[in-house]
Amino acid sequence: MTGPNIRRRSMVVAIAAGAILATVPAGCVSSAVPSPSAAVTSTAAVTTAAGPSTSAPRSTTPRSTTKRSTPPAPLPPGGPVTDADIAAATAAVTAMSVPERAGSVIMASSADAVGSDLVARLHLGGVILMGSSGAIDGTGRGTPSQVAEVTGQLQSQVPAAQAKAPLLIGTDQEYGLVTRLVNGFTDFPGATELSAIPNPKSAAQATERVTSAAGSELRAVGVNVDFAPDADVLPESGDSNMADRSFGSDPERVGDLVAAAVRGYQSAGVAATLKHFPGIGRLAADTHKSLPTLDVTCDEWNTVEAVPMRAGVDAGAAIVMTGHVLLPAVGDTRGPSSLSSAVVTDLLRGAGLGGCQGLGFHGVSVSDSLQMAPVANRYRSGQAAARALTAGQDLVLMPVDPKAALAGIVGAVKDGSLRAARLQEAAVRVYALRLALARAPRPGLRVVGSQAHEAIAAQARAAG
Repeated sequence: MTGPNIRRRSMVVAIAAGAILATVPAGCVSSAVPSPSAAVTSTAAVTTAAGPSTSAPRSTTPRSTTKRSTPPAPLPPGGPVTDADIAAATAAVTAMSVPERAGSVIMASSADAVGSDLVARLHLGGVILMGSSGAIDGTGRGTPSQVAEVTGQLQSQVPAAQAKAPLLIGTDQEYGLVTRLVNGFTDFPGATELSAIPNPKSAAQATERVTSAAGSELRAVGVNVDFAPDADVLPESGDSNMADRSFGSDPERVGDLVAAAVRGYQSAGVAATLKHFPGIGRLAADTHKSLPTLDVTCDEWNTVEAVPMRAGVDAGAAIVMTGHVLLPAVGDTRGPSSLSSAVVTDLLRGAGLGGCQGLGFHGVSVSDSLQMAPVANRYRSGQAAARALTAGQDLVLMPVDPKAALAGIVGAVKDGSLRAARLQEAAVRVYALRLALARAPRPGLRVVGSQAHEAIAAQARAAG
């Protein structure tokens, strides 16, 4: 989903299975511009393609003799979610019907949602703005005012009962190679340019300033989720499909800059997203088109791919995106990691598996686009969505057929292949994030492409 050629996020939610009877996305407007130091803090941990299909989703991870480690006690996730958000989200989700919960964990493409009533009809929890050359689906040239008009129309479909929980509206605004909003928006430096700043401290400071300013521009037009920063680590030598999108090949330095970007985006009220877990930087293959294998040992993964991912989680990242790869080190050999419980539940959320050290992440997990070949060529929309949730995902991104995805989730709950409590948990995490992001002040459009932001971009480039 995140590549430039595709078209179409200290209270634990303890949801006892016996207590849940059913199972599965912007806010305040202010003239004040959030400062980089005004980060939204967290006091809570959140734990807990053809047509519809209700067939039972099978695990994509084969049975193995590898002993699974015991998950650790829940850890504070950082990010914007609070205890009050979790309590309010739990109450709201419990009152929903199963189809409403199912819709609330789907983030559809703007190609399907813009100019339609899809958000209202399917009870969607979010929409991702996609397009090319800045012409976001449904926005014409994609100017700031046009983007704001589109996000406003999408938000108008949120029911009155959910007025305090605006949709998650996301886009891929990494800057550099992958930049969706360009017409009238500041041309900020991307990861490659920022990592070129030689002094590590200066590079981190510049990254945080740039992403804070960039986040305020996104927030101004109604985008509250950025599918950035890229936390992939490049190989020391050889080709990488992420060469123009990563902060580099030094895991520690990449981690420092990823953490800085998380702080910057979230200081502006935009949920940052680490991608592409468990890491695709050393791969030359394009995961939009094929299902490559991340052929590393757990020791290698722990000291390379995991380092910037963990740094981003520790910095409070609200969302982690799982890519589409095979990870044999944890027994993931039959299907994409985005649909694998070994990767999503054991490695991302838990203590780890087979010697690979888990991240203990408690925020929102999201699949990469379900329109990408590793998923779309194998599963129908309903199957893919149900499998993703069963694996531990909270948010299902860009199903080929959103209506079929919803039907597949509902059918899986009905036949028992997707636990009602698992859907409840996912819906609570997503809804809690929606509540949290609604508190962030929304600056006026005047900040977009402003002289101040142009100066920040120029200073960062000059430092490199």
